[in-house]
Amino acid sequence: MSKQETSETEVTLALSEKEMDELDSFLMSDATTNEVMLLDCLDGFLTALISGPAMPTPGEWIPRVWGPTAADAPTFASGAQAERITGLMTRHLNAIGWSLHQEPEHFEPVFDMQVYEGDEHEYMDGEMWAHGYMIGIDMQRDSWKALFESSHGPVALRPIYLLGAAEVTEAEEELVKTPAQREELSKQIPASVGWIYKFWAPQRRAADSASGKTPENENPKISRNTPCPCGSGRKYKKCCGATQSG
Repeated sequence: MSKQETSETEVTLALSEKEMDELDSFLMSDATTNEVMLLDCLDGFLTALISGPAMPTPGEWIPRVWGPTAADAPTFASGAQAERITGLMTRHLNAIGWSLHQEPEHFEPVFDMQVYEGDEHEYMDGEMWAHGYMIGIDMQRDSWKALFESSHGPVALRPIYLLGAAEVTEAEEELVKTPAQREELSKQIPASVGWIYKFWAPQRRAADSASGKTPENENPKISRNTPCPCGSGRKYKKCCGATQSG
């Protein structure tokens, strides 16, 4: 693939700043519950899925974005809006995969920036991003066992775990108490993600080969009679699929 073709593919996959703002606004809107993943958490969650041992189907991962229960499904204004929002999330997922495939060592997470009263420094804070990543791991924890048991896996995962795990020890809590500590751990995350992505690459390739998939980020086909992955509870053909067939 030529440099021009590579650049065009990246532009096609990656969300523009305006599209990122659109997705961010929806996640923060009254259409979602308090359990929804906001943009930095969503970015971490999607990164865990695309960098891990196996990619779940849209019907598995999209509902988890809205919250841990079916009651957290958003209230879309229309099927077109549902398709638009899920499409933006899927494109962002694919863009993360493309970025990791091209340059895993230079991965750029979507981190929050924090300012504290009486402190002029603006701190990088990957806490919510890491929380999303850990949710992604928890969705397929049994599949991640080989990384947990490898010699370097726990070391690579450590900054993500310290910032994002639901439960840590008292000693570990001391390592994330200050903004400076959280910033230092956040700076270690890109290298960790790159290592984890490469660790699972052979398994992902084997799974893709066995299933007949070719591109690593190829979107699975959705049956028109299955529940819509947007989480509405309706069949795909009566929800997001309706706009495509119309």
